[in-house]
Amino acid sequence: MPSITSTGVGSGLDVNSIVTSLMALEKRPLNLLQSAASSIQTKLSAFGSLKSQLSSLGDIAKTLAGSTNWNPLRSDSSDSASVSATAASTAVPGKHTLEVSQLAQAQSLASGPFDAPTTVVGTGTLRLEIGTTTAPGVFNAKSGSTPTTITIDASKQTLAGVRDAINAAGAGVSASIVTSGGKSRLVLKGSDGADSSIRLTATDGNGVNTDDDGNSTDAAGLSALAWDPAAGGVKNLEETQPAQDAKFTLNGLKLTSASNNPAEVIAGVTLSFKKITTAPVDLTVAIETAAVRKNINDFVNAYNGLNTLLKNQTLADTANSGPLQGDSTATSMLYAMRSMLQGSVSGLASPSSLSAAGIELQRDGSLKVNDTKLTPLLSTPDKLAKLFNQAQSGSDPTTRGFGLRFKEWAGALTAETGILATRTTGLGESVKRNQKQQDAQQERLERTEKRLRGQYQTLDSKMSNLNAQMAQLKASLGLA
Repeated sequence: MPSITSTGVGSGLDVNSIVTSLMALEKRPLNLLQSAASSIQTKLSAFGSLKSQLSSLGDIAKTLAGSTNWNPLRSDSSDSASVSATAASTAVPGKHTLEVSQLAQAQSLASGPFDAPTTVVGTGTLRLEIGTTTAPGVFNAKSGSTPTTITIDASKQTLAGVRDAINAAGAGVSASIVTSGGKSRLVLKGSDGADSSIRLTATDGNGVNTDDDGNSTDAAGLSALAWDPAAGGVKNLEETQPAQDAKFTLNGLKLTSASNNPAEVIAGVTLSFKKITTAPVDLTVAIETAAVRKNINDFVNAYNGLNTLLKNQTLADTANSGPLQGDSTATSMLYAMRSMLQGSVSGLASPSSLSAAGIELQRDGSLKVNDTKLTPLLSTPDKLAKLFNQAQSGSDPTTRGFGLRFKEWAGALTAETGILATRTTGLGESVKRNQKQQDAQQERLERTEKRLRGQYQTLDSKMSNLNAQMAQLKASLGLA
């Protein structure tokens, strides 16, 4: 609002001070609205903090209400460079002794040398089979497998073309070209395990190229890539590595595996063989008690965080009251969360209550972990799990675990249609209404100040004229 500082010069009337004082009185309704707006914004911020802290508690409660986080297991190896293991939640704690005498590996076959990847091999068909070479001259196809026929026409007749055709067939064999000393070789590799040996037979074309002699048993044309381990089979490739299973001894029992990562040999455990062992390796599957304790500590910390926040925000202290003092939503939340800690889970053997598990309620409403009670339970986490995740039996809500109770409570409050959303929406509408009222007051103040300044400026002008006339009169009377 503009101010006129020159008024009152001729009359001696301090117009600016008078108008400023009057406007200070006129501004009181606006000041009250601004104070109310600040209070509403403080409440909005407080509810935002509540929702964030409540969501954290809900997330942790959801974790505890599930079944996958209550049996964390670790696996230790006395020689992790040779053998390691990964334990799933279905594993059973225990100790095992393991020795590896042979690693699983894939068969590798190499062709004779060709001048370049672009060198023409020939046309015809390749028949690829996967199976087991049980002895010299004996090949047994893998159970359930079917031979793959690969057509090599003029567009695929080069060494590179044959490689691409084999890879495109998706028959469980990968092909690559290795070049060294100016010569290129086709290299075939199967999957790990003795049952992934390769048989590759060729049917030479006839007449497309000079090497297409129609003879599928010589080393010319497409038959140069033949490898048939059966008795009398054509063997024009070189076996650079045989297919074999891993051989190992577990707790004195001799076993084999087509993979170096056998799963479920020990229930719930996946082994990883890295090299042949030189001495027995001790494997231990044990409960990760630190992880179970972390579950409990996370719940306690999240609860205490929300408890402290609610206490501070609802504090009834004339000197330092909380922003949500007397707010029914906040006070009912504080009462409800403390009430849920009471009682026990019906039908559950000890521990059936939080206090029995060492999670104890303090006088200030916070929780504290009693290690004397909790520590013995860490080695049997299934008991703690039921305390938090036991599902409701029938219509009795007291049969629900505490994790389920807090998860559902927090979820209902923080939902899009929950009470926190309703409260914040209402406060938001109050902010809008308050701002409209402030805008209206601001417009009224501008009009009022303009009117007052106009009135007092007119008064100032009249008083200035009267003063001038008085001075002239005094002068004419000789009184000046």
